[in-house]
Amino acid sequence: MIPLQSQRNPYIIGRPIGEPNLFFGRQEQLTFIEENLRRGEKVILLHGQRRIGMSSLLHNIPQLVKLDKFAFVTFDLEYHSQEKLEYLLENLAENIVEQLSLDLEVEVPTVKQIQEQKDIFCNKFLPQVYEKLNESNLVLLLDEFDALNNNYIGATIESLFKQLRNVISKNQRLFVIIFAGRKSADISNLLKIFQDVPIAEVGLLDEESVKQLIIQPAADSLKYEPNAIKAITDLSAGHPYFIQVLCFAVFSRARELEKWKVTEEDVEIIVDKAIELAEAGFAWYWEALSVPEKVVFSAVAEAQKIAVEKKDQKLQKDPLLVLKSHDVLPRDLLEKLTRELAFKGFLNEQANKVKIELVRRWLLQRHPLWQEIRELEKLDKQEIDSTSETLNQIPQISKKGINGLIDQKKTSQIQSLTLNHHPQNFDNNISSIKALRNKIHLPKGEIWLVGGITLLGAAAIASFIIIVYAPNQSARQEQKQNLAPTGIPTSVKP
Repeated sequence: MIPLQSQRNPYIIGRPIGEPNLFFGRQEQLTFIEENLRRGEKVILLHGQRRIGMSSLLHNIPQLVKLDKFAFVTFDLEYHSQEKLEYLLENLAENIVEQLSLDLEVEVPTVKQIQEQKDIFCNKFLPQVYEKLNESNLVLLLDEFDALNNNYIGATIESLFKQLRNVISKNQRLFVIIFAGRKSADISNLLKIFQDVPIAEVGLLDEESVKQLIIQPAADSLKYEPNAIKAITDLSAGHPYFIQVLCFAVFSRARELEKWKVTEEDVEIIVDKAIELAEAGFAWYWEALSVPEKVVFSAVAEAQKIAVEKKDQKLQKDPLLVLKSHDVLPRDLLEKLTRELAFKGFLNEQANKVKIELVRRWLLQRHPLWQEIRELEKLDKQEIDSTSETLNQIPQISKKGINGLIDQKKTSQIQSLTLNHHPQNFDNNISSIKALRNKIHLPKGEIWLVGGITLLGAAAIASFIIIVYAPNQSARQEQKQNLAPTGIPTSVKP
């Protein structure tokens, strides 16, 4: 066993994990990508919160996706969000040439050349790349899409994606995997540009992946007791960034004390240190929220604390009661805000608890409720009304989030399969639903349930129409025969 004093801390915070031996979990997403590329899907969309591990997943795709004849190139859009399209394309071309080691074989188009020849990137540069790749396909991994703009897709990026869409449709050897944030505007705009794309979420890690991420990096040095693993799991809720932060603090303390075994008590002792280390991650959480959302977020954290201390079951079920004595915002707006926070992953599905315990403790330390109410009081009525109006404009997003948006897309696709209700076409519809299940990453059986219900409903509607419509049609025919040229029934005297 290697002495702790001589070891570097094996846990990683502040950068994507590019080493496959330190990357744990995400097999579901890797399989999803592999299957869709093999099937020939030209665009694949993955979405999730920032710091959820999307960049780490992206950097490991070239090593962990087991497919022949696919060459992967990563490109971080965050650093090019303010550039004009020609500058962005020049940088993209440079990345392709550098990562594929084609520096001496393929000429990168300059900004000036792209300005003068609008199609030079697609019609001249890419064909040269394909030639050097022999029979391999080119897959662009586009990262940090959600960091481009706070509210919408920037014009430059929209132009890039529209151009990519056109090139992809004409070129069988170009594929794109887009890693997007959870902002509803991002996803909805992407779905407008790229129709019918396979979609999967990069979410919290499963229990086994959490365990591996905790144990494996320091397996030669530390031994975690089961209760210590559970404590880290409970504090992080399976969020990989916060797991890394907690374990980083655990390892630092263990190295300092030369203590080889990690107990539940050891984990509790390092919580404050972990909060200090995670300030960058907490900052993203906080900056992503409006002032009214911050008040609700802090209120839920405060309510949880009071509910536990006073064993208050009413407050536990309805954390907004903690705001009852404060004349801050209307109740209906507060409820909308809690639903929005649940959609964004800040609160649990019931919207009565902070989803990540470490985040709740940080809120109590850094953003107590009284402080956030004071900030809210500084806002004028127009800003509050604007927040309310924004929430009213996206009720389907507030209630169901991105998954709701994807469900709408899924439902509309399934409905389109049932437009022809004739029984002889049901076998064709079943085959189409099988294909659709492969395009949208859902829990097993869900798509069959939705599809089956839809088909049964369609059959019932079709039968009802035949029963009701046929007699009515006969009655209409009789009525037409009794009508005079003027449109007055012959049996009616003027």
